[in-house]
Amino acid sequence: MKLKIQRNHGGEPLTIIEEGNQVQIVSEQVNTYEIIDQSNNLCEEAVTVLNYIGVYNEKRQRFEERFLHRPRMIENEQGFIAIRVLRPLQDDIYIVLTQWQTEEDFRNWQASTAYQHAHKNRNTQKGIDQEQGVLKGKPYHYFYQASHR
Repeated sequence: MKLKIQRNHGGEPLTIIEEGNQVQIVSEQVNTYEIIDQSNNLCEEAVTVLNYIGVYNEKRQRFEERFLHRPRMIENEQGFIAIRVLRPLQDDIYIVLTQWQTEEDFRNWQASTAYQHAHKNRNTQKGIDQEQGVLKGKPYHYFYQASHR
């Protein structure tokens, strides 16, 4: 699968190439990731959200365990298409790639009880965001649309 996407409100176009258990994200450089969790097939005509999460190397296993034991409720949300949790092979930025029918569907997911359940430990002592030495800074995300260039 090969997707060409353009960041909303400008920015570099990206090409996402999924082959087997690996994903390459190509912009000015090529970054390769291993898929550690996934659901459904990627779609060429979708809103793609890339959530960037910096993780310290010594805590990668801890971070991955949290994703591998996620409640898997996102898959039942209206407008959800696909998810890939991507382990970086060159750096320390994990990417959670989700695809949606619309940007509003993603925002509805963020406001849902399913999202609240999936992130119930955030900002608590049980939350990975509060655990010392796991996350490098605050995660952030960008929206992308199909690019036909």
